[in-house]
Amino acid sequence: MKPKILIGEMARLHNISTQTLRYYDQIGLLKPQYIDEENNYRYYSVDQFALLDSILLLKELGMSLQQIQNYFDDRNTESMMELLQVKQRKIEKEIRLLKQKNKSISNKRSFIQHYQTQISFGQCEVISLPTRKIGFFDTKQEKTKEEIEYALKKVTHMLEDDLSLFNGLITCIFDKENIKKGNFSKLKSVGILFDHDLVPKKNLFTIEEGIYARIVYCGGLEGGERYYTKLLQWIDNHNFTIIGDGMALAIMDSTFTSCLEEYITEIQIPIKKT
Repeated sequence: MKPKILIGEMARLHNISTQTLRYYDQIGLLKPQYIDEENNYRYYSVDQFALLDSILLLKELGMSLQQIQNYFDDRNTESMMELLQVKQRKIEKEIRLLKQKNKSISNKRSFIQHYQTQISFGQCEVISLPTRKIGFFDTKQEKTKEEIEYALKKVTHMLEDDLSLFNGLITCIFDKENIKKGNFSKLKSVGILFDHDLVPKKNLFTIEEGIYARIVYCGGLEGGERYYTKLLQWIDNHNFTIIGDGMALAIMDSTFTSCLEEYITEIQIPIKKT
């Protein structure tokens, strides 16, 4: 005769709690082989080991207890193969997402390290930039924190990508004519700029490659007027002409640090030689 196993030993042998085993009993997944009503002892058989192992395996695969119950109600090889196929596809999708997140983190770390170690702050220069992608929301409002936050939420909703804020750069776009007038209080658009392969698949616009005047400074998007002014003066002194809207990119912001002195912002203005 197969030995009878008390509920405590049954639970211990399968690395679960007696409360979990009692719950499986209550919902009908695993019934005791014998119940000693007088002493309130619940006994299981070693024949039930395989059944409990199956329950725990399916639970580990991510199935709900209701799904497991449904499976046991009509258990056969075909249903098991179908179940495993569905779960495998789900795991493969999770793996792809984890790989994307890992690549996002690696790119972001390299990007920030580049700015912290290789960029000269407060200096004007000319740079050549490749084609980039951007999602944006037109605002034409005063440049306030509340307006930027609202516009960003509209952009992330439009892009339908939970990683867009992490993979891209928050970007305030200023109208070319306002820039020439030294008016930096109003925004034309707020967007998220992407310049690598981790980009959303929907609602993106293309910024063609071009030549830009650039200045990078420590500080946030707000309060960058003096750096815009410095860059505009430099553009004029070097006989360049502004040919498009200016952009202020949040390289480091409140997402990464609470210290305003650690914020990094980059201003880019498209130019050509006069």
